[in-house]
Amino acid sequence: MGWDGLKSPDRLAAHGAPADMAEDALPPGLASDHDVLVFAEAELAAGRPAALVTIVGLDGPFSRPLGAQLAVAGDRRFAGSISGGCLEQALTEEAQTALREGSNRTLRYGSGSPYLDVRLPCGGGLDLHVDASPGRELLQKAIALGRSRTPFALGFDPKSSRSSLRLLEVSERGRAGEFVRRYDPRLRIVLAGRGWEIVAMSQMARTSNVELVVASQEQATLDFCRSHADDLIRLTVPTAAPSLPLDANTAIACLFHEHEWEAPILLDALRSPAFYVGALGSRQTHQRRIETLRALGAGPDDITRLTGPIGLFPSQDPRSLAVSALSEIVKVWNERGGSR
Repeated sequence: MGWDGLKSPDRLAAHGAPADMAEDALPPGLASDHDVLVFAEAELAAGRPAALVTIVGLDGPFSRPLGAQLAVAGDRRFAGSISGGCLEQALTEEAQTALREGSNRTLRYGSGSPYLDVRLPCGGGLDLHVDASPGRELLQKAIALGRSRTPFALGFDPKSSRSSLRLLEVSERGRAGEFVRRYDPRLRIVLAGRGWEIVAMSQMARTSNVELVVASQEQATLDFCRSHADDLIRLTVPTAAPSLPLDANTAIACLFHEHEWEAPILLDALRSPAFYVGALGSRQTHQRRIETLRALGAGPDDITRLTGPIGLFPSQDPRSLAVSALSEIVKVWNERGGSR
């Protein structure tokens, strides 16, 4: 099986040999929810078949959640993750059968499965649905919603022999017997400030498939982060906060050494839908920060939302701080159900 790269906006590489992968390409098993749809649509756009495999039932513990998906090409390349690697080969083969026959399939692995040679290390049972003919137009619409950071859902009837995939609004309930799979925008992190902490954190965030925005008053910081960030914002006036992209799937971390820059940005962030607002500094610095924010009109609810000092553990160098802060953000993100 050759390693063929797939170029996409999310730097996704199809299953293939490392020698042929782009330097910053992601392995197929690290594909995000949206990457899986991008992969399938790209195959269909090239006139090649693609199947969409979805976990539609779980009995007992398993390494991936209900709704986890795999997109499989006609030459066995794939994107996505259904397991830690123990099922992918079997599923790519099943997908080939579905593509050849042009008919959807339902599969059972683990407890109650006819596949005695495929064991689940976690125990329990797993039900999967293979859609052999997802519609390209529908996938295009779904991908467009994902890129605009609009939540959406896909619904389908697991018992249908033909593709029944349809696009739903997140608030819309599925039909009787329909499986509904929700897609949320990917995690976005806004880093505001200057210095090596931001540079280190931007490097690590980039490898985590995070949408990254860096705002700084220092050109050198912006230049160092340029290759990692999706957007750069130049801060010009300490007393005026710029308009930052802060939605419910966004975390913002202020890493200023000159703290006069942070108060207006933090005040706006605390009153935004951002799910995480944090700032760098010692406990004494954080207490002074709270006093400054109160003087600017921050109320008790605003102050309660502020995390400081940021990070899961104390750190005294830029890379450790980056690991600590990014880990805290991802922990909060996962706890609120923002990641599959």
